[in-house]
Amino acid sequence: MQELKKIELIKDYLEKRENDIDAYNEANKVDKNLLINGRNLTNIGVFRKFVETYIEQHSAINKDMMIMTRQLAPTTQGIPIEIYAFSKDKRWQNYEYIMADIFDYIIASTPYFDLEIFELPTELSDKG
Repeated sequence: MQELKKIELIKDYLEKRENDIDAYNEANKVDKNLLINGRNLTNIGVFRKFVETYIEQHSAINKDMMIMTRQLAPTTQGIPIEIYAFSKDKRWQNYEYIMADIFDYIIASTPYFDLEIFELPTELSDKG
């Protein structure tokens, strides 16, 4: 978590969540000698919040419409993350540029969260 706190976009969120989680675990006398006990932050949960915050702050996203980042059901290929947002610019070519820019940044960010992007090899995906 100390490394993730260096990411300015989520630093405040992490500090608040850690305080809330620590308070809950202390109030409930959770034995934290085993990490799985009690409440914890996870890398994918923090990544999801990071993506949501990035999308919410992106200058090309329409803030008057729905903005959501959610985790879908796990599959054999991994755990999908879905981004639901609308661009301010309605021109198709610009929309595609905005989406590519967002995904370039998100994909480049995954290693900082100890996550990997999965891409099904073409020869396997064509065998439907």
